Amino acid sequence: MIFDIVINKGTIIEPKTEIQTVGNIGIKDGKIELVSREQLEGNTVIEAGNKVVCPGFVDIHSHLSFPLYPAWLSVKQGITTCLSGNCGLTSMMPVKGYLDQMEERGYPINFATLAGHSWTFREMVGIQDPHAAASPEQIAEMVKIAEQALEEGAIGISFGLEYAPGATAAETLPLAAVAAKYNKLVAIHTRKDSLDFANGLYEAIELSEKTGARVQISHLAYQFGVHSEVVAMALCMIDHAIERKIPILCDSGIYEAFATFVKSAVFDDGWHERYGCRISDLMISTGKYVGQRATQEIIDYIKINEEGTVGTAFVGVLPDLAMALKRPYTMISTDAGLSDKPGNGHPQDAGTFPRVFQRLVREQGALTMMEAVIKSSYLPAKQMGIAETKGWIGAGADADLVIFDPTTIRDNADYVGIGQPDAEPTGIEYVIVNGVTVVAEGKAIEDTLPGKILRQKNKVWSL
Repeated sequence: MIFDIVINKGTIIEPKTEIQTVGNIGIKDGKIELVSREQLEGNTVIEAGNKVVCPGFVDIHSHLSFPLYPAWLSVKQGITTCLSGNCGLTSMMPVKGYLDQMEERGYPINFATLAGHSWTFREMVGIQDPHAAASPEQIAEMVKIAEQALEEGAIGISFGLEYAPGATAAETLPLAAVAAKYNKLVAIHTRKDSLDFANGLYEAIELSEKTGARVQISHLAYQFGVHSEVVAMALCMIDHAIERKIPILCDSGIYEAFATFVKSAVFDDGWHERYGCRISDLMISTGKYVGQRATQEIIDYIKINEEGTVGTAFVGVLPDLAMALKRPYTMISTDAGLSDKPGNGHPQDAGTFPRVFQRLVREQGALTMMEAVIKSSYLPAKQMGIAETKGWIGAGADADLVIFDPTTIRDNADYVGIGQPDAEPTGIEYVIVNGVTVVAEGKAIEDTLPGKILRQKNKVWSL
C-alpha cells in the first residue's frame, strides 16, 4: 500500500496503552492505517527521527469560534481538537445553526461546543442583571433551551457562576440534571475564588452528588492559584470527592495570570481587595487601553464603553501551577480565544501546550513525557466522549497528530505590555488534522481547513 502520509522513525508516545516506542505510521484517507516498524511507502514522507510523535492536543477548555486568527494560534501550538462554549458563554444559539455555520465556513481544527448557562441561557430568558435570580418560569425555559442544545449536538452544559452571582441552586441543579440524564459534561467556572474558594468548590461537587453529572472544574490553577495555601486546600477537597467516587475531573492552564472581560462581575467593586492585590495588577489586554496597567478611571470607562475588552489579572502564585497539574485528574487547557487580532490577548492562546512540555517536562521534571501527553490528548478526549477515534495512536484512530522536538519545544509568548502575546512557539514541527498537514516544518498552511465539527447525540444514561 502507498499511504497518503508516512511518518518515519518517530518516538511514538501512545497515551491509551501508555506505550513509548520507535516506529513508523501510515496514514490513509484521514485515518491511521498502520503503526509498524516495517518500511512504509507514502506520497508524503516525514522523517521524524529523534522527534516525539503523539496525538494532536485536545483543548478541553477554550473560547474559540470566529475569527480564525485565534484558531490558527491553537494550530501552531499543536492543538487538533477544541471544546468551546466554556464558562457559561456560547458563541451563538441555537446550537444546530451555529454548528451548521461552522461546517459551511470550514475550520482548521476539530470543533465541539458546550451550551453555556451563565451568560447565554440567562440572556435568552431575559435576565440582564448578573446579580438577579431567575424566576421559576425563567428556569423552566432554560431547561427547555438546554434540552434542545444537547439534542442538537452540544457536548454538555457549562456554568460560569462567578459571572452570574444571582444564579441559585434552584437554577443550576435542574440544568445539571439535564446533562446528567444524557451523561454529558458539566463544566464549571466556580462561583468563588481566592480565599472564598471553598463554598464555590463545594457547590460544584454538590452538583455532581445531587444529579450524577460528570463535573469538570474549569481552569483549576487560575481559579484557586491566588494564594499558596488555597491550591493545596482546593486539591484536598477534590481528592476527597474523588475518593468518594464522585465523577470529577479538572482542567488547568499554566500561567500565573488569568484573563477575562473587564466588564464582568469578576471585577465588581472591591475585586482587588478580594485578591489581595492592587488595581494596577490588572493589565488591559485588548481595546482602547491595550498594554496599559489599570486605574479605576480606566476600568470605569471600559465598563461603560467597551463590551468585550479583556483584562489580565496578575494574582497567581507560580509554584502552585505544577501542584495542580500533577494530579492525575487534571488536564491541560488553554482558556484561549480572547486574542481577536495580532498583538493583543493572553499568551495562553499561543503557548500553553509548548509551555507544559518545556517547563513541566524538560526543565522541572514535574511530569513525565507520557503523563504530559495523556493530560494533553487521551484524557480530555475521554472526558469529551470522543476517545473512540481521537486522542490515541493506532490503526483506526483519526490521523490527528503532532510532531515536536522535545529538546527545543518552548513557549515564546508573553503578556501584553511585557512582550508579544501571540509569538509562535518553537519546536512544533508538524501538525496533522484528519490526515491533512496544517503545519509543516514549523510553518502553518493557512489555506487548509480540514477540521470536523463534532456533534454528540443524546443517549439516556443507564448502568
